[in-house]
Amino acid sequence: MAEITHLSCDCSVEDIVSVVEENGAVIVDDFVSQEWLEEFNTQVQTSIDEYEPYDYGGREAAEFMGYQTVRIGGLISKAPCYADLISDPRLLGVMDHFLKPHCGQYRLNSSEVIEIHGGETAQELHIDDMIWPAHYWRPDCILQFNVMIAGTDFTESNGATQVVPGSHKWDDVWREVKPEEIARATMKAGSAVFIPGKTLHGGGANTNGVARRAIVASYLLGFLRAQENPYLHTSVEMAKTWSPEVRTLMGYDLYAYYDGEMDAGPLGYYNYRSPSTLFE
Repeated sequence: MAEITHLSCDCSVEDIVSVVEENGAVIVDDFVSQEWLEEFNTQVQTSIDEYEPYDYGGREAAEFMGYQTVRIGGLISKAPCYADLISDPRLLGVMDHFLKPHCGQYRLNSSEVIEIHGGETAQELHIDDMIWPAHYWRPDCILQFNVMIAGTDFTESNGATQVVPGSHKWDDVWREVKPEEIARATMKAGSAVFIPGKTLHGGGANTNGVARRAIVASYLLGFLRAQENPYLHTSVEMAKTWSPEVRTLMGYDLYAYYDGEMDAGPLGYYNYRSPSTLFE
């Protein structure tokens, strides 16, 4: 069976980048502190307890999202300490390498808790870049980058994410995947798995009934529309409590980047000005 490389918590951004470029994924052990993890899990628990299943509008979508999987979005409004995660210098260093050269300014794509419960089947292997048609226009360019923090231990029997190392280099990403090519992102709570948008992956089957909680931070090129609409679960008053860096990641800033081949903008203005004027 394939394996995912593990790095220690004191690894550098360069170490993470190197392994991701070669293998298409990497796990960093003990990426967040146990204090932060406990705070986050405590803050988000009420939302998880109140979760009601969504109607995804069709059998195929429901099977992909999971019948026994709890999905909670809008994390910064449910667990304020999430802001510390998405602005972590190590995460931003990785995004500076993979996303910034293609857009100049990236932002948060989605924030989710994905909690797989007993009886859930394995999710279909997929690449996250397929959400945007630009995937077909720019097959050489990563559109988004997904980081998944283990909110609980990830084990082979409770739904640890399946990853296909090296698939980011395949000419035909939709070819049949051999069982021996699939790795499991087994890791301790607080560890993180880095999965760029062109690497095949999917949630694992939960056969032991122990809930597997993942905390997701996904980033994307700044000129693309994000999967999650942050303005519907946040407010300007809430944004005033964030750092300017977090406000930019959450879309409370203007996208305008002029550098020769990547001239673009302005996008997202407020009264023909940058939304940042609301915080001056």
